[in-house]
Amino acid sequence: MKIPPFLRLPLVVLLATFFNNCAVGTKNRPPDLSQVSPQLIQAKVARNFSKLRSFEGKARVIIELPGEGYQGSSKIFINFPDSVFIKTEAILGIDIGALFIDARIFGAYAPRENILYYGEARTLDLRDFLQVEIATDALISVLTGLPQIPHDATTALALAWDDNSYLLSVKHKNGMEKYWIDPKKYIVVKTELLDDNGALVMTGEYKRAKTKNGIVLPQTIRITRPAARERFTVYYTSQKLNKTIPSPQFQLKTANNAKRVYWGDVIKRANESTPQK
Repeated sequence: MKIPPFLRLPLVVLLATFFNNCAVGTKNRPPDLSQVSPQLIQAKVARNFSKLRSFEGKARVIIELPGEGYQGSSKIFINFPDSVFIKTEAILGIDIGALFIDARIFGAYAPRENILYYGEARTLDLRDFLQVEIATDALISVLTGLPQIPHDATTALALAWDDNSYLLSVKHKNGMEKYWIDPKKYIVVKTELLDDNGALVMTGEYKRAKTKNGIVLPQTIRITRPAARERFTVYYTSQKLNKTIPSPQFQLKTANNAKRVYWGDVIKRANESTPQK
């Protein structure tokens, strides 16, 4: 039987509405949280991250600060568990700098000033080199877009369902961390950090997830500090996982006449010049 032309459009609209409502209803249906524990979700998130042995990525990086901003392209290399190398160029291919860090030491080369800074990793404040506030021990999870959910004897976990995601809240003495987890892929898609007064300190967004070599990774990472009006965004254009990265790739290449500056001396001079209260 042929459908009269004047009925075709209403019928299409009706069918589209029906299937859309069915899909939305299924998508929004919350799971039975009594059958899921916070520890199980935490373990599944950690399992995805634990598959990483090495990471190589090319990305467009945008840093937005009050009254100024930077953007360029970065090459990022990570050998797990703790070796990171980042080289960043401006839009026209001009070197901005390079940073190497592992559990013990770091080196940062500023080609414009032709200075190589080096020192112990524990003394490094990434704000001095990346312009944004990122904890050194969180650098790998930020660059891979795979934040991990902390839990120990000093924290308390709570599980809820929000925005079609599992919501894990981690309460500790300094405030609260919130993690929204994709219920199918078990990766964090959003984070919030609140201080002990409940004020929002930082948000994280992890989008465009793709599966590579059995590992789910976001392609877009955005870290925002609302009060400071800072935003750090990484758009990956390519990612290679668990490929052997040659050791020379983690070596800082500097000019032969580059000045070497020990970071401990920089900190010491800064402390000496700070007026005592």
